[in-house]
Amino acid sequence: MTPREKTLLLTLGAGLLGLGLARVPVLRESREGAVDNRPLLVTSSLGATSAILFVLDPSTSNLAAYEAMPGENGGLRLLGARKIEHDLELKKYRDLSEYSFDDLKARKLEGATGPKTPNEKAAGASEQH
Repeated sequence: MTPREKTLLLTLGAGLLGLGLARVPVLRESREGAVDNRPLLVTSSLGATSAILFVLDPSTSNLAAYEAMPGENGGLRLLGARKIEHDLELKKYRDLSEYSFDDLKARKLEGATGPKTPNEKAAGASEQH
């Protein structure tokens, strides 16, 4: 198989994945209890002319992103790659949530014993009158 044919095959495969016509099984346990650690592929379209392919290897925590471009001058281009093992250990990074991880953990441990936010306090005060 020539390099051009390989590129076309990869582009076609990424395009099919982007259209949702091809699927890769997700991690699951077999009958024997062994875990399937094959790479997980996720795709999305980037406009009308290209698609992005994410490849996650669960056994190594490596993540790679590729752009698949159709056409005679198209092909597969590596956008970026990194080991995400420590990324998944972060409690917070550019988190714009109303509650922090620690706030939610404390709320869960306390249970729903009382209002915590100004809106909840105001709602609680109006219900008591």
